[in-house]
Amino acid sequence: MLGTITIRGLPSLTTEFVFSSESQVFGFGGAIGNAIVGTLLLSTLSPLLAVPFAIGTAIYLKRYAKEGFFTDFFSFLLEVLSGTPSIVLGLFGFLFLVIQMRYFTGGFSLISGTIALAILVLPVMEKAAENALESVPLELEDASYALGATRWETISKISLPYALPGIITGILLSIGRAAEESAVVVLTAGYSQFFPEWKIVPNDKFIFGVKIYPFQDLVAALPITVYHGFEFPNMVSPSESFGAAFVLILIVMLINFTTRMFLRRRKIG
Repeated sequence: MLGTITIRGLPSLTTEFVFSSESQVFGFGGAIGNAIVGTLLLSTLSPLLAVPFAIGTAIYLKRYAKEGFFTDFFSFLLEVLSGTPSIVLGLFGFLFLVIQMRYFTGGFSLISGTIALAILVLPVMEKAAENALESVPLELEDASYALGATRWETISKISLPYALPGIITGILLSIGRAAEESAVVVLTAGYSQFFPEWKIVPNDKFIFGVKIYPFQDLVAALPITVYHGFEFPNMVSPSESFGAAFVLILIVMLINFTTRMFLRRRKIG
């Protein structure tokens, strides 16, 4: 599969194809620079948004909440969320974020895509944080309490620093999960042929009377670019779709390689 994608995609992998936006070339397709930038934005902002919720939930369940019906039920809900098909989360994002909250999000936009992807990766990140906290030796925490430290001082100065490698691993895996997602992105972020812009423009249709780019604007993503080649075969060369797929696989492989190297260094340390 990788060989086929590489062979069929290499003819299109030129400098102009990779670093230009679709708006800078003639016709539909022809460049993926805008999709690469959009993918990087979505795959980094969504885990960052999910981090405080995931780590906060893990800390509460493992260090504050008493084991019982509530914790079991909450863990069950997280498992259900992690097993929910991405198309379902995409439909939720479309109905709630794009339609109901368009006054705040701008409809199809980077904000909508980021929030929807954050919900998607939150269970993965939360489970990684739980496992990391479980790996903290009880002797360290008991010694901290024996010295007069409070529960939060022990968590913030002992438990979290010790569990940080595992938490970072979960974040890196979440970035890779968000980068390869398509169903959620197409239903929330939409698509744009332009590079994301950084500016604020007056607009009465949005909160505070301004539109904030690129957060309240459409954003492209590589999975959608790949799909366009098969949705419009008469307008987009199949080689361009394979080229976009090659770049997407390369990004995901780099993220996973970074995670493996981080884990290996952690084991060595």
